[in-house]
Amino acid sequence: MDLPSNPPVSPAVRITVLLRLVSEGFQDAFGARPEWLEAPPVDLAELREVVGVERIGQLRAATGLREGSQGYAAGGPAGVVRLAAAAHEGVLGLLGVAALPPDVIIEQTDEGPRYHVPDDWFLTTPAGGPARG
Repeated sequence: MDLPSNPPVSPAVRITVLLRLVSEGFQDAFGARPEWLEAPPVDLAELREVVGVERIGQLRAATGLREGSQGYAAGGPAGVVRLAAAAHEGVLGLLGVAALPPDVIIEQTDEGPRYHVPDDWFLTTPAGGPARG
């Protein structure tokens, strides 16, 4: 995915939002928190550079964060959820650097806006079953 060379949003913020998105997608699909999260090696290295080795260690311990060869993913005994290409494009709208996709629903709550993203942002594979989504 091509991003501007001088993006208005920190890459660390984009990476964090993608990790949160895939984690919440897993929770929605399987009703439990994932045991691990994966990020592409380049993004994980960039995050490590920004937040430091100690913080990455804390994230690894708390979320099972690890390097993944197939993009952003969350997994556990119930299965795996990966982010589809639409999620990578749509997250730029969530961050305010591109138009918000028309199929994203915004709900105003007391805590602020909640964003409901389309199911096709996620590729879900139940344990021992075929991929769906």
